[in-house]
Amino acid sequence: TIAINEMERTKVHPTSMRRLLFVFFMLAACLLSVVEAKKPKKDYLCPTCQSVAHLLVKQRKSDLSGNTTSEIVKDLISSKDAKLCTAELLKFYADRIDPPLEAAKMAKKCKEIVPDNPNYKSASDVLAAMVAKKPRSEITKILCLESARCDKLWTKEEEPWQKKKGTEL
Repeated sequence: TIAINEMERTKVHPTSMRRLLFVFFMLAACLLSVVEAKKPKKDYLCPTCQSVAHLLVKQRKSDLSGNTTSEIVKDLISSKDAKLCTAELLKFYADRIDPPLEAAKMAKKCKEIVPDNPNYKSASDVLAAMVAKKPRSEITKILCLESARCDKLWTKEEEPWQKKKGTEL
């Protein structure tokens, strides 16, 4: 009789079993959602910032309008939607960044990075460096590092414009 009483005491009641199964399945569902959420989110801010700095200098150098450097840079900033922050212009960079990014999303980030008006205080350092024809590395430091858009800059080997499309160096 002692053995029978002990067995009856250790039996799991059906309601308790259901609760235990419910808790188990809920825990499994939570873990599954956490694993799915761990997919690395593509970082657009830093790669876009560095790409925009490159494009900004490239566009300044390629301008053959005859305007002063100051006029060229002010025009690039005030016309950023057409002359810098377009999916077409940023596609070159988007395709070469690893992992590849979407040019349209880069264009959206670009509009947040480049000041809206060359007369704004936020544009003064970039404008001065561009007018002084400082090297791209200086422009990138101002635009990306000093603004905390990037923790660190690409090495020369990591720069997407140094890579051929679809290949690694």
